[in-house]
Amino acid sequence: MNDYLERIERLQAVMHAHGAALAVISWTDQMRYLTGYLEGAHERLLALFVPSRGEPAFLVPSMNAQATLQNPAGISRVIGWTDAETWLPGAQQLLTEYGIGKDPAESILIDDELHSVHLLALQGLLPDVTYLPAGDVLAELRGIKTEHELASMDRAAMLIDTIFEKTLTYLKPGVTETDVQEFVLGAIRDAGSTPSFKPLICFGANGAMPHHSSNATPLKVGDTVVIDIGCTSDHYCSDITRTVSFGEPSDSDAKEVYRIVNAAHHAGRNAIAPGVTCESIDEATRAVIEAASYGNRFIHRTGHGIGLSCHEPPNINTGSTTLLKPGMCFSVEPGIYIPARFGVRIENIVTVTETGGRSLNVDASPELRIVPA
Repeated sequence: MNDYLERIERLQAVMHAHGAALAVISWTDQMRYLTGYLEGAHERLLALFVPSRGEPAFLVPSMNAQATLQNPAGISRVIGWTDAETWLPGAQQLLTEYGIGKDPAESILIDDELHSVHLLALQGLLPDVTYLPAGDVLAELRGIKTEHELASMDRAAMLIDTIFEKTLTYLKPGVTETDVQEFVLGAIRDAGSTPSFKPLICFGANGAMPHHSSNATPLKVGDTVVIDIGCTSDHYCSDITRTVSFGEPSDSDAKEVYRIVNAAHHAGRNAIAPGVTCESIDEATRAVIEAASYGNRFIHRTGHGIGLSCHEPPNINTGSTTLLKPGMCFSVEPGIYIPARFGVRIENIVTVTETGGRSLNVDASPELRIVPA
C-alpha cells in the first residue's frame, strides 16, 4: 500500500469515528495530501469523494479525466463530466452507490475551500443531510508530520534562509519594494523551487502594516526593512520573517523594539512542549510584549500551522486549546507595529519534538541587524 492510500484509510477511520458517511475534497492541498494529485479546476467542480467505507472516486471535468487517472494514489475510479451534462448526475450516481442519505443522522464532510456554488448544488441533491467542514478532521491527519515530510520542510527552510541572505546584498538606495520582491522570486526560481506565497517586502513606515502590499516605495538609508518570504521543497512550505535596518535606523526606538520582539519570539519557542496548548505559546510571546508596554501594538496571532499549505492548523492564538504533539509544525512570529513609523516581526518555523521544540530555520540576529547602506 502506498502512503496516499494509507492516508485515505486513516481518513476513513477518523470519519467513521466521527459518524461522517462521506468526505468531498476539492482541488486543494487536502487533495494533494490524500492522493498526490492536484489540478486547478477553476469554476468547474473537480472533487474527490471519499466514503467512510468503500472505494474513493474522482468526479472531474472530462478534460481532466486522463490526467486524474495518473494520480499517485492509484485511485482508478474517475468519473468525467461535460459542460453540457454538468457534474450533478455523476455526484448523484456516487451518492446512490455509497448509500448516502438513507440515515438522517449521518453527515458529509465538505472541504473548507469547496466553492459555495458547488456546496449549494450538493445540498440540493441531499437537503436533509448534515454538512460539516472537513478541516478539523483533516487536521488530525495532516497535523503530525512524518520524518519524510519534516525532511522536505527542513530543505525548504534551509533554502529560504540562504535566499534571505542573498536578498540583503540586493538592498541599495532607491530600489523599490517590488524590485526586491522580484529579486526574491528570481532567487527562488533559480534555486529550482517555487514560492510558498508572494514575498512581502516593507520599507520604513510600511512595515507597520503586517499585510502591506509591496509597492514602488523606494528604500532610504535609515529604513527598517521587513522581509517575509517562503519557498517549497516537494510541495512543503517554508516561511520566515526578518527585520533589518538599512544603515543605522532613523527611528531611535527601532533597536529596543527589535530586542523586545526577539525576546518574545524566544519566549514562545521556549514554551513549546508536548501536551501544552497552542494558546499557551501565544500567551508566552504576548506576555513579553505586554510587559514592555507594547501589547496594543501586537495585532495578530503568534503563529499558524504549516506543511503542504503555508497556512494550516494548528493556529497559535488566544482561545486555541489544541494540545501540541510531536511532529506538529507552526510559525512563531510575534511583532510590534507602530503606525507611520516602523514595524518589527521575527518568524521561524518550529516543530514539536518529544522534549520541546526545534527551529527549522537559523536564528535571527539577537540585535537589529544593520545592512551597510
